[in-house]
Amino acid sequence: PRLYKHEGCPRFIPKAQIRSVLSIVDRTTRVGRRDYAMILLLATYGLRGIEVIRLVLDDIDWRNNRLRIGGRKAGNTTFYPLTAEVGEAILTYLRNGRPCSSSRRVFLSVKAPFPPLACTAALGIQVRKYFKQVGVQIDRPGTHTFRYSCAQRLLGRAMPLKTIGDFLGHRDPNSTQRYTKIAIEQLREVALSAEEVLR
Repeated sequence: PRLYKHEGCPRFIPKAQIRSVLSIVDRTTRVGRRDYAMILLLATYGLRGIEVIRLVLDDIDWRNNRLRIGGRKAGNTTFYPLTAEVGEAILTYLRNGRPCSSSRRVFLSVKAPFPPLACTAALGIQVRKYFKQVGVQIDRPGTHTFRYSCAQRLLGRAMPLKTIGDFLGHRDPNSTQRYTKIAIEQLREVALSAEEVLR
């Protein structure tokens, strides 16, 4: 059969499952505190895995409660409000999880000599491990699952595609459309309307 560009469905999970994933992370360990902060960044802002990996201490403006994500795929920079939950998770990791290092990168390996995380592969492995622990079953699970889920959540709030695209750091509207192909609430309305007709 002929396959069309962006024919597949977005690989998102509902908010309840995201909360289940976060709740399974053992925050009594250094690894858990790091993973929790990273996954919370993925889920809250729909960041790419590489954007979380490359986050530096100077990107966090504690005084103004603002998070800066620069050097995005589209070549732009996005500023987000730093939520209390994300700020607390990062602060907990910095105080009680991050090894002493001269590196400005936020997230470091837990193995000596504690280099900055180099790629998203390790984060993807951790995400898939937590998915498996809570029974999340989805095609091609990974860090991008949270990005799709964030886009779907914003679409569910009836936000315009342009706003969603700006939030995700897209320059091309077609990129945003790929993330928001399933309008769940609108489909529910269609189903309810059809039900009324059939009565």
